[in-house]
Amino acid sequence: MNSLSAKLLFTSALSYGCSVCTAAEELPNFLIIVCEDISPYLNCFGDPVAITPNLDRFAQDAIRHNRMFTSVGVSAPSRYSLITGRYSSSDGANYMRSNYFNKEFGSIPPAGVKCYTEILRESGYYCTNNAKTDYQFNTPLAAWDEQGNNAHWKNAPADQPFLSIFNLNVTHESFIWKNSDKPLSISPDSVKIAPYHPDNQTSRHDYAVMYSNIQKMDQQFMQLLNELEKSERANNTIVIFYSDNGGPLPRAKRELMDSGTRVPFMIRFPDHRSGGTITNNLNMFVDIPATILSLAHINPPANMHGRAMYGDYTVKNTRKYVFGATDRFDEQIEKRGSIRSERYLYIRNYMPQQSVYRPVAFRLAMPMMRNMLELKDQGELTREQMVWFDENQSEELLFDCHNDPHQINNLAEKKEYKSVLNQMRKAYQKEWIKAYNQEWEKYPEDYFIRKMWPEGKKPKAELPRLKQKEGKVYVENDLTTYSAIYQINAKGSNGKSVHWNLYKAPISLEKGDVLTIRLERIGYAASEVISYSF
Repeated sequence: MNSLSAKLLFTSALSYGCSVCTAAEELPNFLIIVCEDISPYLNCFGDPVAITPNLDRFAQDAIRHNRMFTSVGVSAPSRYSLITGRYSSSDGANYMRSNYFNKEFGSIPPAGVKCYTEILRESGYYCTNNAKTDYQFNTPLAAWDEQGNNAHWKNAPADQPFLSIFNLNVTHESFIWKNSDKPLSISPDSVKIAPYHPDNQTSRHDYAVMYSNIQKMDQQFMQLLNELEKSERANNTIVIFYSDNGGPLPRAKRELMDSGTRVPFMIRFPDHRSGGTITNNLNMFVDIPATILSLAHINPPANMHGRAMYGDYTVKNTRKYVFGATDRFDEQIEKRGSIRSERYLYIRNYMPQQSVYRPVAFRLAMPMMRNMLELKDQGELTREQMVWFDENQSEELLFDCHNDPHQINNLAEKKEYKSVLNQMRKAYQKEWIKAYNQEWEKYPEDYFIRKMWPEGKKPKAELPRLKQKEGKVYVENDLTTYSAIYQINAKGSNGKSVHWNLYKAPISLEKGDVLTIRLERIGYAASEVISYSF
């Protein structure tokens, strides 16, 4: 045996319920391409302004999800859900960002919660991320085989299935002002302005920048897809595309209205099954990890809040509601919760004494945002545009998403909608608050910080406990709570010093090998490294 690698003895049933496969070909690969801060501003989703020919062609072979939602219209809490399959508000991870006031702080999920990519690694997958994490906690080494700007599915061994994520940031909110002076590929005259935005030169320019950025993202998407198509591995690779939240313009990103939470999502199977079709089922980001595990023949763990949309463990009962919650955005504090059915959106406002608009310093760099504030001070905004800034807010809001797709007109006080309001209010309390968010509704952010970091100190993973038996090394710690990662002779299985193997089963060593091993838990400081000479 090569001294740089360990022979792992797989048991017949892995702890997360993976169906045992005899060859890597039986497990699909996953290429996941994630862009940032766009609502469904794509031609294939019905936006006539968008120039997205590559994504449009991809859509012909993919399934488009017309109602995919994040539970909060901003990146870090959304990415918490995307990596754990759990609602960020349920775990005290809904604040943008958890470490905003304390760079050392990180959210800590309940015991037993792990990154879904670790579950894939345990089942034999090679997982890479290029390169954004932003999960509300420091990324555990157990989550990825490769993490960084050079991470790529091409590095996966030929006999291992892979999951590879690429993040495209050219559509991020900040590129509205970063690319403001660059040539436009979309004419400002061609854009369609939402009624909650002033229709003027400043708005039209920022809209045109947004669409120009989206066109660049479309080209970057095609470069990644072409790399796959030229490979033999394309024949067994599922390709998924989505945005990390809505936006990026004012009254979109960070909001609970569709403009902040509804995103494009597409999935293409290797055989292009159901290509070109559209589903209007309500789905959420928490469903994405569960779906990927299900497609990999792995039963999603019970601690995931999501429902598998495809695969062996598909949940056939479609969602009746999707949910949302907002708290602190950078330095600005607010608190709202929401529940959305196929037709109606209900929002519970816990801070009606302040406007929904919050003066987030980061967003004030956007020309359009500054212009809207100037027009507000001059009294030149319309009623539709002033709703966002109104400091006399209602505690309850109800919108008819069919007749009011921009969700401007509050129907909560209209008698003819009383029964709808009561129904949505009851569903909000039962399906969202009682089921997932009793602590979130009752307590502020400080409560969760004290809960996660007793006495203001970051918890630390316990030391590995090792046992040798019949020439193999066993880890005796509770690995449903902790993850064990190791190297042999200071290298991982791919021969690189930056790579750490994920412990799955007893490790066989050769005489003279030195095993180094440590324990991790999400949000905890990792244990010290323990060395073991064989």
